[in-house]
Amino acid sequence: MKCQFCGHPKTRVLDSRPGKKNNHIRRRRHCQQCDGRFTTFERLEDNLALVIKRDGRLEVFDREKILSAIKQSCTKLPIGEDHLNKIVGSIESRIQESRRRKLRSQVLGDWVAAALYEIHPAAYIRYSIVHRQIQDLRDLQRLLEEELG
Repeated sequence: MKCQFCGHPKTRVLDSRPGKKNNHIRRRRHCQQCDGRFTTFERLEDNLALVIKRDGRLEVFDREKILSAIKQSCTKLPIGEDHLNKIVGSIESRIQESRRRKLRSQVLGDWVAAALYEIHPAAYIRYSIVHRQIQDLRDLQRLLEEELG
């Protein structure tokens, strides 16, 4: 595994642990060149589901796309990378448990929004502005009134 800090091609595994539901392996790694330490996750590649986009297109579920959207929503908030990965993992588990082969992007977005609502209100609002395509302050005000009472 290449070092994320210096790009050196050889790193050493310090520790390996299975995930809580045995659906991934967490590995702590050490770079022999720059002495950096980082974590990697090994997962079984599984095409969980197809996502039905708003315009009707079908897209293969992409874990990294969900993670990227969550990271954007949590920028400069006190939320760790591990927590963000747990959110995505729980969404993947939810997809597997539902046994759906096709899933509307709206449903997936609602699951992400609900998870963000639980961890930080600002992250939830940031995500919801994009997910619900909020265009003006009135729409934002309606969203806040719906969610906050």
